[in-house]
Amino acid sequence: MPGNLGKRPGRAPAWIAALALAAALCPCLARPALAGRWDALIERLAGDGLDRGVVASTFARPEVRYDPGAMGKKLMEYHMAAHGSLLVSKIQARLGELEYYFGPADGRLNYLTKMGVKAFQAQNGLAPDGLPSAGLLAAAMAQSAKAPEALGLRGLVAPKVSVYESVLTPERLAEAEAFYRDNLSLLRGAQARYGAPEEIIVGLLTVETRVGKFLGEDLAVGVLASMAVSPSYASVAAVFSEENVTPAQAAWLDAKAAEKAQWAYRELKALFAYASANHLDIMNMPGSIYGAIGLCQFMPSNVSRFGVDGDGDGCVNLFNAADAVYSLANYLNYHGLTPGAGIESQRKALYHYNHSLVYVNTIMAVAGHLRGEPLP
Repeated sequence: MPGNLGKRPGRAPAWIAALALAAALCPCLARPALAGRWDALIERLAGDGLDRGVVASTFARPEVRYDPGAMGKKLMEYHMAAHGSLLVSKIQARLGELEYYFGPADGRLNYLTKMGVKAFQAQNGLAPDGLPSAGLLAAAMAQSAKAPEALGLRGLVAPKVSVYESVLTPERLAEAEAFYRDNLSLLRGAQARYGAPEEIIVGLLTVETRVGKFLGEDLAVGVLASMAVSPSYASVAAVFSEENVTPAQAAWLDAKAAEKAQWAYRELKALFAYASANHLDIMNMPGSIYGAIGLCQFMPSNVSRFGVDGDGDGCVNLFNAADAVYSLANYLNYHGLTPGAGIESQRKALYHYNHSLVYVNTIMAVAGHLRGEPLP
């Protein structure tokens, strides 16, 4: 997701941990349909030159709902990275007592924590997703049996090359292979124009959207609008109900919320402009948890810079494979993945797309698999 909010550090991406924490800590973050919620936002967008009628009719649609969880998830992600999570530290401490975890109770969702959580979940009939929750803590507190030695958790160390294991499954790799076969001519055309190897393009699309099979559960316009009208920590404080946030931390989160609300507003404007310029229905644009769109998960502001009409139909539609592939190749070319680029240049270009080495490693692993190389 180029131009994103700094997503997916570490493991499965950190935003998933933040999302799980937000849901676990505050199931009350439903989606209240409050009258007048969008009024000021509509005026601001119209004042910045967008068609008032289009904007107002969009926000009048019942599908466009305010969701405080969008900003809450982002702030929880920041809080976890900077200060650790109290919930996670409690889980670490309890799993340490049960000998599922042999690391510090620092509140950070690292490799050892995830593996310990997964092992505990599997041993106790829970879905082994490796993610923290209040329910997981309750289950651990109710359990007295220690981890079997046969699990091999004592002395476990993080792998030198970390990847998103959920991407390198037979099912996900089969999806990548099928997309590669079915779109080889398209992929080769993009490589000829921009230099991005077809295997890397497919690897990135596999990580981002399962080559278009999962484009997001919520409308991008609703996600971005919700963040744009949530410029303070107070608006999402319920997410942190178990976190003992200090006044200093609250002030820091308040500043982060204001910063991300402004970012979301800019992206929201870009989304409306993109839909209008390309005659696309904004109500048919699902997005990621932070508003990225299409098979290639561009933030809307990047479409005007890097979007390419790959199939020559007169518009850039990132939900179309041809346009997504050519746009992605154009972006990577701009960031150094030019014809003949070596491995390090390839990795640097991918790192521009998402500042996570795990992300880069996973894309390169999928690309290698498509070339017949063994998985790491």
